[in-house]
Amino acid sequence: MDVIRRARASDIEALGRLFGAPGEPLATALRQLMSTSHVTLVVAEDDNGVVGTAQLTVLRGLMWEGATRGLLEGVRAARRGVTSALLTWGIDEARRRGCSRVHLDSGLARADLRDFYARFGFEHSHQGFTRVL
Repeated sequence: MDVIRRARASDIEALGRLFGAPGEPLATALRQLMSTSHVTLVVAEDDNGVVGTAQLTVLRGLMWEGATRGLLEGVRAARRGVTSALLTWGIDEARRRGCSRVHLDSGLARADLRDFYARFGFEHSHQGFTRVL
């Protein structure tokens, strides 16, 4: 992997392939995310094009005395090594943006990744709930 950079409109087709969801609904979401100030959407790129992506959303809430935190999600990679680079980028970017912590979203079905995430300092710290609307 050569570089991690901000995603551009010209990356939308490649991002659709990474998510396995090419088409207008994802393209619309990507365009909106790219223009939102508290969201940073990046791609990992090598000589062959886009090989990964991640989204960092910076949030302020009432927890942790109103601290700013980063939410790292949408991490996708087309080959080995890219996920490590994207996680490192997310942690560093959250720190650079003044976050006191960074949360990483990963589905319960991905229990095989817990040891991998732990190598980056992530702890399995809580359980959330989701309601489909």
